[in-house]
Amino acid sequence: MEQYHRKLINDNLVNLSYNTINTESIVNKLLERGVINDWMKNHILKPTAESERNLKLYSVIQGRGPNAFTDLCIILDDTLNKSALGILTRNNREIVPSSNHASEYGSDNYFISETGNLDDDETYVKIHPERLRMDINEENLPTGAYPMGSNPKGHALILNMNKIRNYDDRIGSNVDVKNLQKLFECLGYVVQSKVDLTQKEFIKTIEEFTRKCHCERTDSIVVFIMSHGEAGENASRSSDILTTEGNKINTDWIIEQFGPEKISINIPKLFFIQACRGKNLDLGWRSFDNGNGRVQNDSTTTSNNNHHSVETIPNRRYENVFIAHATIPGYGAKRDQIDGSWFVQKLCKVIRGNAWKFDLDSMMKMVDMEIRNLNSIQHGFQTVEWTYRGFNKKFYFNPGLYNDSSDNDPPTTISIHPVDT
Repeated sequence: MEQYHRKLINDNLVNLSYNTINTESIVNKLLERGVINDWMKNHILKPTAESERNLKLYSVIQGRGPNAFTDLCIILDDTLNKSALGILTRNNREIVPSSNHASEYGSDNYFISETGNLDDDETYVKIHPERLRMDINEENLPTGAYPMGSNPKGHALILNMNKIRNYDDRIGSNVDVKNLQKLFECLGYVVQSKVDLTQKEFIKTIEEFTRKCHCERTDSIVVFIMSHGEAGENASRSSDILTTEGNKINTDWIIEQFGPEKISINIPKLFFIQACRGKNLDLGWRSFDNGNGRVQNDSTTTSNNNHHSVETIPNRRYENVFIAHATIPGYGAKRDQIDGSWFVQKLCKVIRGNAWKFDLDSMMKMVDMEIRNLNSIQHGFQTVEWTYRGFNKKFYFNPGLYNDSSDNDPPTTISIHPVDT
């Protein structure tokens, strides 16, 4: 459980204890989900007074792993504990039933509402306490570092395919979009986000974005793509992501659109892909499924013979290209229906707290370690992969620090939600 969730519980412990009812039902559901064990159940229910049971419940739950808080909120809602749920979500993120047949499929179908508040802008991303620019630090020699002091720092494009024809909706992806928008805004980027694009709209968006990046010189470019996906023709290298009508676009084709004939070869280009790269499930050496149902894969689980691949252009010389995939070739990427994808969750967390000091490669190693903590026999395993193509210098985001030492207004976000076709 996150530290701020534990603080939230402890700060409201008396009110929570007073407003929580049906404690035995809550405990039984926590046991069913594997959040607690039999010993913990007996420990919580040993007192006869419900107030004492509740105190033990909220004490035990704080040590029950990274998903314990969201599991608790789901169960509070399911057991008619609206008052207790309100205490936990009033100043946090509100959890509401999904509109996608929540009553039919039960309380596992949840998502984060758009009314929730993220952390304040001024503290969302940590800035170097002594305002030191890491990209000009002598310790980075002899390889050097990419200059990252322009204002804005760069342009960021976030594309999220949530509703894809003939496939399950990617519940929780709205949380990813919101977190990524907030992150890159606070890092100093001009952020543009679009949701549910057709193949034609996707290609047009990439073309318009590359023209914008060419005309408005900045120090870096970020492209973040989220969708259902599968292995490409060269499964060890690239993958295919799906547009909203179910057509395929190869990730190598996307990267090729930022080649030297369109974008300066010296500008670092960062690509992040949140999508499955195959249908294999990494379940470790021993596994079982207890039917939790909240963690899903961003893979294509339904066959569709009407896909049309965008032809992959033969490889050209790459320079200054960084590519991060949420998972390794052939395997699925996990997405929590409440907290969003494992990859985006941990990427945002690591960059927020460490971009002031550490380079991108070091932070990616941290992300991979964070995701290891989410791995379980219950939900399977996931390993992050990142590669370099001519990316031979250190990359620092340098949040809050600019060449002109300006205090201009933060860059804006453009969100466009086209209608499905």
